[in-house]
Amino acid sequence: MGKSALVLGATGVVGRELVRELCESPCYDEVEVWVRREIGFCRPKLRARIIDFEGISDIVPHKFDEIFCALGTTMKQAGSREAFLRVDVDYVYAAAKWGKAAGVQRFVLVSSPGANEDSLSFYLRAKEQIERRVSELGFDSLQIVRPPIILGERSDARLLERLAAAVFKLLPACAFGKFRPLSGASIARCERDFWLKIL
Repeated sequence: MGKSALVLGATGVVGRELVRELCESPCYDEVEVWVRREIGFCRPKLRARIIDFEGISDIVPHKFDEIFCALGTTMKQAGSREAFLRVDVDYVYAAAKWGKAAGVQRFVLVSSPGANEDSLSFYLRAKEQIERRVSELGFDSLQIVRPPIILGERSDARLLERLAAAVFKLLPACAFGKFRPLSGASIARCERDFWLKIL
């Protein structure tokens, strides 16, 4: 019998590719995504559930084997620091806490390289904060993924991100390998393959 997985952030670059990878894998029988709007694609194994992220704690517990969380926003989309924290910290933590209470054993969190609560960057402080809070929940298995700049189709234009990606592509991999841009598909495959190797 295959596994079941819950994906948050399925409309983003990494989340969208991760859903595709999980649905195509023979190791998974059930893939559910929690979204705020219609995702615009379907797969035989896939169930899309539109939820109110403010009410995650009220969702009836359902046992999944794994939760993959690629949920996140940008300061531009959020409009304020408070709104950014609501998505990248509060919603993610609520989902992780829900999963722990529901008996989920493995949680995969997409974070950011350089995440550090002592950083001068508000963004990096927020990412380290949610890493720490999820870690404190005590999942049997926790994987925190800190991908570099993520390449892929986005609904919003990110000029500085595209410029940085172009620059890092030209730099020597031996010196700046961990910062070189990756596609959402590459990151999704790495996450999926990691779990398959340790099972």
